[in-house]
Amino acid sequence: MAQTAFNASPAEIVALPGTDVQLVTGSCVLYGVVVTDEAAGALQVHLHDGTSTSGDHVAALAVAANGSATVWYGPNGIHCPNGIYCDVVTGTASGSAFITR
Repeated sequence: MAQTAFNASPAEIVALPGTDVQLVTGSCVLYGVVVTDEAAGALQVHLHDGTSTSGDHVAALAVAANGSATVWYGPNGIHCPNGIYCDVVTGTASGSAFITR
C-alpha cells in the first residue's frame, strides 16, 4: 500500500548566515536545522519565533569546534507565526533551516 505524504509541499531551504539575522519573515513551519561550526571555537545558535531575541525561543543548537549538528522536528514541525530570528550566540555558523510558509 502506497503512503501519502503528510505535507504535499516540499520544505524550502533557507541559508543560515554567520551572523544574527531575520531568517524568515512572516508565518512559517520549521521542520529542521543543520549547522556547521566554521571556526575553532564552539558554536551556539538560538532560533526565535519573531523578529528579535525577545521572541519565543524555539530551538537551540550547540556544536563542538569544527563539528556539525542536524535536528529534525518531525512531520508537523514547529509553527512560528511571527517568522524566525537567528541568533548566533558564539562561533561562526553555516547551514540551513528547512521550512514551509
